[in-house]
Amino acid sequence: MDILQILTGMSPWWWVIIAFALGSIEMATMTFFLIWPGLAALCMAGILVLAPNMSGAMQIALFAILAIILTFSGRHLLNKYGDGGAESDETLNNRAAQLVGRSAKVLEFERGFGVVEVNGMRWRAEWPADQVAALGDSVRITKSEPLLLYVENPT
Repeated sequence: MDILQILTGMSPWWWVIIAFALGSIEMATMTFFLIWPGLAALCMAGILVLAPNMSGAMQIALFAILAIILTFSGRHLLNKYGDGGAESDETLNNRAAQLVGRSAKVLEFERGFGVVEVNGMRWRAEWPADQVAALGDSVRITKSEPLLLYVENPT
């Protein structure tokens, strides 16, 4: 018995099952590759609804062609527009860098160094040499390092 003969009378729902199986594997592996053959399988389900007597060989050939076309076009679109990831976000997982440009309240100050408060969090801070600050003043954060904020008095 030829495997392609079995496919000849196959229900379109089998292609839907194959699409969901590929989508499930894609979600588990997060490779962003199996999504395209999964979409090709969904397309095959639609095509099989329109042409229910399609031969098994034709189904496999059409699925392969659709999978290749969708994979290459999908990869092209990903390269052109990106996948929505945050690889270019330099402040991701860097709380101090996210504070640059915001204002802080002075809690302590002594000779260019002190402590400021931002959103209830205390941070070590450094001022320019020519500036002084009083307790309770509002300062602007200009630069950051992982455990140190550089601040200046607003002008």
